[in-house]
Amino acid sequence: MDELVSVTTNDNTIQDLKILMIDQNGIISPLDWYDLEPPYIFPKMSFTRENLLAMVFYKLGNHQKAFEFISEEAILYKHLLIATHLQFGYGISEEMLSFCRETSSMNWVMVNYYGVVENPMDHTLLKNHFFDAIKTTENDELQVFTAKHFLNFLLDIGEVDLAQQIAQEHYEIAISDDAKTAMKIHLANIQMMQLQVPYDVQELETIHDAQLECINYFENKGLYVQAGLLLIEAAEVANFKEDFITSKELINKAIQIFRQEDIPEFLGEAGLKKAILLYTWSKNGNPQYYKAAINAFQDVLKIFKRDTHPQKFADIHHNLALIYSEIPVSPEEKPMWTAFCASSFKEVLAFYTKEAYPYEYAMASHNYATALMYFPPAKIHDNYKKAWGLFEEALNVRTAESYPFERALTLLNQLELSWLTHNENNDEEKKKYETMKSKAEEVKTLIEDENLIMQAKKHLDELEKVKSLI
Repeated sequence: MDELVSVTTNDNTIQDLKILMIDQNGIISPLDWYDLEPPYIFPKMSFTRENLLAMVFYKLGNHQKAFEFISEEAILYKHLLIATHLQFGYGISEEMLSFCRETSSMNWVMVNYYGVVENPMDHTLLKNHFFDAIKTTENDELQVFTAKHFLNFLLDIGEVDLAQQIAQEHYEIAISDDAKTAMKIHLANIQMMQLQVPYDVQELETIHDAQLECINYFENKGLYVQAGLLLIEAAEVANFKEDFITSKELINKAIQIFRQEDIPEFLGEAGLKKAILLYTWSKNGNPQYYKAAINAFQDVLKIFKRDTHPQKFADIHHNLALIYSEIPVSPEEKPMWTAFCASSFKEVLAFYTKEAYPYEYAMASHNYATALMYFPPAKIHDNYKKAWGLFEEALNVRTAESYPFERALTLLNQLELSWLTHNENNDEEKKKYETMKSKAEEVKTLIEDENLIMQAKKHLDELEKVKSLI
């Protein structure tokens, strides 16, 4: 135990964040601002050998040992049981809910939000109970702590404006640095969610400064995982600022942290963010990043594999397929890259089937068809014919009623394809003319986007020019 636990009477010597405080009134478990434990608030407990050992082993993560020191009739036993069920995702019984409601309105609402309960509350009712819990807190610190989790709930249900109001109000009453940092992070995240193109430079600076300040705070406390997660967000804001060098440095730092902490999931998420950033830069006038993006996506595939993370695996291949179709290469290399492209699109369509994921299936079919238009001629099949079929598959999902904008995009790309194909005889020419005219006219009825309507009109103008030749 001496190797795992230290005792001190001097607050300044405390380095660990898993703390128990003991005074003449009993044992206190401080608020966990960094999500190191389940969001459960333990009341002050009487100081006994059994209570102390139970809480020490709980803090160490040895839940089984913790329960050996207290009987099932003890109040602490019930608190530990609920906290343990929260942490491991076990079901929360009606008896547990009743106990929470009788002892703490804060714990009751936390358990209803985070716990696996048989009859979950609807959002409106849970929101009202969060408000009630905040109003009945004993002090400002507890109020801000409850608000921190209330904000998680509000952002989950998309109530961003209310979340901003709550975060600002509680930032102003926060006393401890921990509480202020928690609210500052929420405010930065909310501001990110509210960003709109074109980005306001000053707003980006405000968000970025807050993120960097919180990252520094986490690092000083040794909370490197929390710092790493925020580094990912900060890298994205730096990208919005078009500060590519800083963005790359921040995301690389996050990757290094998750590699050192040996957290594959977070390492994969950071690596995926880096790959997407590199791909974004490559598409915006920096083609030198294409191969770096490919390498980054390939690295992430080592973590998000087909059998363990099938959806992420498919999404990564979708990005790779797009890169393979866009990367500028010599004519001699083109067949190799198109083979890679086709292989990745097949992986995407193997997961995103029409029956299970119609929207994603249509998007992948559309993108694959667009890529096929620029493939070199194939020996086994006609790329143009295959592309036409994929466009038709996309249009079957992208109906005028459900997805008018996406349908317009597919129709315009299919019109581009039509100009590339040849017909055997005059009858086929006439049929294709009528089909193209019908598709171009339909685009004008689907959307109000001036650019897309102009493209449709250009097709109609070109069709009028060739009409006399048919």
